[in-house]
Amino acid sequence: MKKLTVLLIALVLGSTQISASDNNPYNSEKQLRNQIAVLLKNPEFKLQKEELSADIQFTLNGQGEIVVLSVASEETNVANYIKSRLNYKKINSKVSTIGNKVFKISLKILKPKA
Repeated sequence: MKKLTVLLIALVLGSTQISASDNNPYNSEKQLRNQIAVLLKNPEFKLQKEELSADIQFTLNGQGEIVVLSVASEETNVANYIKSRLNYKKINSKVSTIGNKVFKISLKILKPKA
């Protein structure tokens, strides 16, 4: 009977800790995406085309900073803009606790309607 009581208490404590932790990587990655969108807001260059796109690969270092690995884009000024705006910028997200993961994000820049 004593072993059953100890086992029951251990199960209750274990289940409450599991339910209390927020291990939802989707929400954390969505927060990361939103922070990147804010960092890339208002480009400082004129667009010649109606739409520019870029594929960005990055990771997060131990200090929670974005480290841009590569930017695939037709325009070099877009790649330079992305690198200058994102590289080594600190983010506030639970994703920063995930180790050695390469994130991929697609960026689309639209020409503003005049």
